[in-house]
Amino acid sequence: MTQERLPRRPREELQLLAIREVLRATATALPLDEILSVIANMSIIVFDATTVWFMLAEDAHLRTVVSRGEFAEALAGKECEAEGAGSRVTATLDKAVILQSQDIDPADPVIGVFASEEEPVVLLPLKGADRMLGLLGAAVTPEASLDISFLLTTAEQAVTAIETARLREETRTWRERLDAVFERMVEPVLIVDREGKLALMNASAIAVLGPKGVALGDSAADLVKKAGLRDAEGRPLSVEEMAAAKALRGERVENVEEQLVLPGGAANYYLASGVALATDYRPQGAVVVWRDITERKVAEEERRRIEQFRDEYISLFIHDLRNPLTNVTGMAQWLARGLAKKGLAAETQSADSIVAGARRMNNMIQDLVDSVHLEAGRLEMHPEPTDLWQLVSETVQHAVAPTDRARIEIEAPEWVPPVLVDRDRIERAITNLLTNALKYSPAGTPVIVRLVRQGSEAVVSVADEGVGIASEDIPHIFQRFFRAKTAGKREGLGLGLYITRLIVEAHGGRVWVESEVSRGATFSFTLPLA
Repeated sequence: MTQERLPRRPREELQLLAIREVLRATATALPLDEILSVIANMSIIVFDATTVWFMLAEDAHLRTVVSRGEFAEALAGKECEAEGAGSRVTATLDKAVILQSQDIDPADPVIGVFASEEEPVVLLPLKGADRMLGLLGAAVTPEASLDISFLLTTAEQAVTAIETARLREETRTWRERLDAVFERMVEPVLIVDREGKLALMNASAIAVLGPKGVALGDSAADLVKKAGLRDAEGRPLSVEEMAAAKALRGERVENVEEQLVLPGGAANYYLASGVALATDYRPQGAVVVWRDITERKVAEEERRRIEQFRDEYISLFIHDLRNPLTNVTGMAQWLARGLAKKGLAAETQSADSIVAGARRMNNMIQDLVDSVHLEAGRLEMHPEPTDLWQLVSETVQHAVAPTDRARIEIEAPEWVPPVLVDRDRIERAITNLLTNALKYSPAGTPVIVRLVRQGSEAVVSVADEGVGIASEDIPHIFQRFFRAKTAGKREGLGLGLYITRLIVEAHGGRVWVESEVSRGATFSFTLPLA
């Protein structure tokens, strides 16, 4: 394009028009290639250029994306390396350069077409805040090349346009990704505006609320009424109690149970979490996510039903066992006293064996009762500061037969701080461990009870030199009804260690065992200090 074909307008007016056109293109959010086309066309008109082109950095290359003017077709799609040899373009990416025709190699893959032309070529790097964006090239008249200030301004506008377009593209991409995530979320998602009206629902929310007649634009009151929302106790939910309303008020909402009543009286159960959507610290709405816990709630209800049935069955079972067992015990004790008065030692010993057997059976029944109560959390606990040394000593005296007391040794520092425990329950746990240690170790071997303090806890250990426990049995030793292979066929239901674990855990402690077969076992548990 030559000067004769240009409209006769003052250069300043043309520059102003060019700037306005660039701003319009940017403001209307045109695609990047269209914005660059506008800039190229305006540069040709304003700067008396024969050709203007833009190259953008892509990976390690520069590629022409827009070319306008006399040599537009020759430059279209041209590429060169962004670094290294290959074109004079590569060597000019650090500063503006004006090249005369004699400075241009005809074999140059980009600007070789200008080697035989009279017009100088201006190359301007397009530098973003933290990276090279590309290059603006222009073939201009020799007169225009004396002052390239307008082209420098144009390059700055191009940088702004490129960065804005790329940011817009990244924002659009992220918005599309977020929209896809929003729509594909399994959890129902509700978004309300600042007035509490339903502004948006994802597909999961529509599937749940659509059949109830809930629609966009419904108020909070409409949502509560149509959906039949209820609180965790099954009471009708008020508008103020909704997770969305709480979030709009700026309250922290995490896993608040809400129920959605279904036809026929059943319900879906959700844990609702919400957060306010705010700009400039002003709430503009709120988003609420419902996590479906219906299966879990149904399973919990079924478990409660089964546990209730089990408790009732065991209660009847125990009642029917204890009545005749009490009669057997009473009659055996009466018979033993009568036989003793007559001096019939052998017969008296037989009656005493009946009494001892009845007591063992009663203890097993009590184990069963306690295990049920502990599992259900219905065993009442009365913790109080307790002298641990005294508790262990008294337990040995009460629970251990006189013939076995000499085997038990208590090792402890001079003073162990009091522990905060239910005395009767912990005495039961210690008794279980002592009974096992005496039962599964050879007569005459020691059983050592150690008391130590570790931080804010006391540790009680009961060690024996008995049969020990196989390594594969250790993970299961505190389970209900489990019996280790080394235990053999001995009396009991396999509840002693299980009950011990439940009692210790009810106090906030933990229990474990260290053992090897034929090398004894050490059972330990922790208790909180008072």
